[in-house]
Amino acid sequence: MRNVIATLFTIIFSVSNFLAQDTLSVLFIGNSYTSANNLPLLVQSLSSSAGKTLNIDSNMPGGYLLSGHLNDATTFSKISQGNWDYVILQEQSQIPTIDFYRYNDMYPAMTELKALIEQYNPCARVITYMTWGRRFGGQQCDPSGSNCSPVFSEFNHMQDSLTSAYTEISSLLKVQCAPVGVTWQNILNDTTLVLHSGDNSHPNIDGSYVAALSLYSSIWKLPAMGLSYNAGISAERATYYQSQSDITLFGLPNQWDLYINTPTANFNFQNVGNAVNFTNLSVSNVNNTLNYKVNFGDGTTSNDQNPTHTYSSNGTYTVTLIATDCIFTDTISMQVNALAALEDHTESSFLVYPNPTANVITVTQESNYIGASYTLMNNIGNKVLEGQLNTSKTSIDLSMLAKGIYFLSLGDKNNEAIKVVIE
Repeated sequence: MRNVIATLFTIIFSVSNFLAQDTLSVLFIGNSYTSANNLPLLVQSLSSSAGKTLNIDSNMPGGYLLSGHLNDATTFSKISQGNWDYVILQEQSQIPTIDFYRYNDMYPAMTELKALIEQYNPCARVITYMTWGRRFGGQQCDPSGSNCSPVFSEFNHMQDSLTSAYTEISSLLKVQCAPVGVTWQNILNDTTLVLHSGDNSHPNIDGSYVAALSLYSSIWKLPAMGLSYNAGISAERATYYQSQSDITLFGLPNQWDLYINTPTANFNFQNVGNAVNFTNLSVSNVNNTLNYKVNFGDGTTSNDQNPTHTYSSNGTYTVTLIATDCIFTDTISMQVNALAALEDHTESSFLVYPNPTANVITVTQESNYIGASYTLMNNIGNKVLEGQLNTSKTSIDLSMLAKGIYFLSLGDKNNEAIKVVIE
């Protein structure tokens, strides 16, 4: 085995800052490639070692095709009970490599299963579980021999066909793909380790552990490196498998659509007088229902989708939006320049005239403010002009400014911003 563990730490993984719930429910639909070594339990055990709770169920009859699951009462019953956060779909191992069955069986079955899953589980995500090639390749045919794959010269040749099929249908359905087969490929090309069982098809415990790592990270969006659970494999080998799984998944997350079904928090804002209007631009690819919390940066919050907020004093505030869907939370923060304008200026420490104006204003102020500074801000809170009031009456040239609404504040009287209109 090459010593790739040391070099792993020179790689910077771009891991999402999405936060997930600590308890999730996952349904596994597949066949013996999923049931071998009790893969669902391995994924559950990895989750437990990370401090997460994974509730699992499965239907994994040997040799089953996904089209068979469409007409299976047990599969329907488990899907229709609802409350699944993820449903993992594993196709029979040869089907994706035979063009006739790939396009006429696998793809239609996955499409119908996804629709059925979403019908009973509006919040559920689908993950396709990419399997691996036979150890020595070979030709794959249906029982009648009528439809066959190419004659695969070795493992990599067959794996490339499987990879193509799983990434294509995952992209078409806009769902995640757990690239188990590609992780196998990277490990087998890097070492002399064996991941197949004696039949050169099914996984041994090492192979199932590698599959579990990929599924764990696909569910939680977290790297596997450092997890203590090793399924009885030596600690050194388990660490190597963890590193290879992370390199495969997080090295090219977009190739596997790792984050396709997570929310994206976003908003914009507009100053209108002394108020700020916030427009929520957050999106979710799972459903159209998101929950929101806006922290305005002044100690107040709102759960409205598009709130309007009035600040009590001028200043720059950090506004944070938290967007939450069924499972994940995303956060974004922006700096907002806020104004606290007074519409009634009769009690102000200073006066402005003419107002509206064409190009010049005169400012009169209390004698103790002679020599004070002034600041003029536009209606989105940006400073456009500043200076000093040297006499009790000071003229300020505004001819270089565009027509519109501005706000003038004097010295420490930030709470007495006067609206100035340039016509």
